[in-house]
Amino acid sequence: MAELGGIIRFRKWQLDEQRRELAVLLEDRSAIGASIEALDAEIAEQKVLADNDMAAMTLGAYIEGARKKKAWLLEDLRKKDEEIADKQDVVSEAFRELKTLEIADRRQKERRQKELQRQEQNELDELGLKAFEKNALP
Repeated sequence: MAELGGIIRFRKWQLDEQRRELAVLLEDRSAIGASIEALDAEIAEQKVLADNDMAAMTLGAYIEGARKKKAWLLEDLRKKDEEIADKQDVVSEAFRELKTLEIADRRQKERRQKELQRQEQNELDELGLKAFEKNALP
């Protein structure tokens, strides 16, 4: 049977790469969420500062622009969530494949160990029979 050690190392490396990519996506999502929160805070601040007539006239346009920007950010957030879900599926599948290979490798090693033990026992039995025959015959 072929050795699975090299394949397992490669699959671990692939899994690590997939996890790194997922971490980047999660960081991107967090940055988008922070941008949305900052925009909401900025809108609230602008509403408070709209005491004078000039600010009141421009506040409507600012709010409309901010709403559009928030809609874009929310759409980016939705897309990022889809990417994250897809990447989580990929990571989960890679993890399952790695575990399957590790189990197969462990079982293969156990079979080899049992075979070695069986061979050793056969050799010991043979030596025991020879010793018995040697001592039993006059």
